[in-house]
Amino acid sequence: MSTQCNFILAEESDFPKIHEIMHAVFPPNERRSYNGQRELMNHHNYKLYLQRHQERIIAFLAVWEFDDFNYIEHFAVESAYRGNGLGEKMLKEYLSHAVKPVFLEVEPPLTEIARRRIKFYERVGFHLNKFDYRQPALQAGQKPLLLKNMSYPNPLEEVFFCYCKKIIFQIVYSTSIDY
Repeated sequence: MSTQCNFILAEESDFPKIHEIMHAVFPPNERRSYNGQRELMNHHNYKLYLQRHQERIIAFLAVWEFDDFNYIEHFAVESAYRGNGLGEKMLKEYLSHAVKPVFLEVEPPLTEIARRRIKFYERVGFHLNKFDYRQPALQAGQKPLLLKNMSYPNPLEEVFFCYCKKIIFQIVYSTSIDY
């Protein structure tokens, strides 16, 4: 069963603006190439939900929807629209329709921005889990990235974490290598 939201589902013609926001918000080791990211729009598990303001795309939520959980891979609000609660409202709306656990990755809380991001997710009901793993490289020439993970509405048990990780590695990253 797919999570339904009042967001607009992205179309191919929306992709250039989505990628522009993604490129501005995420460092190279946290995003794919333009073509690599665009190809995901054809994957049946991958959904891009949009938020518009006067026909302009101002935020997006990139989600992989699996049988037993959903994985938020990217979530971003255009810089001009940050700080007014749009991101929190958008995420809360998505979660209000979630019928399965929701999983996402965050950087370890080693910097102020990483700690603020974790607090943001905690405010909307996510739990920081104790399990680390290395995200495989998303582009050629990059190294795996050490991350933490968060889950909604409850912390993950280790068995379910391992299951989520296996599915994500196989389908999202196309690898069975355990980093």
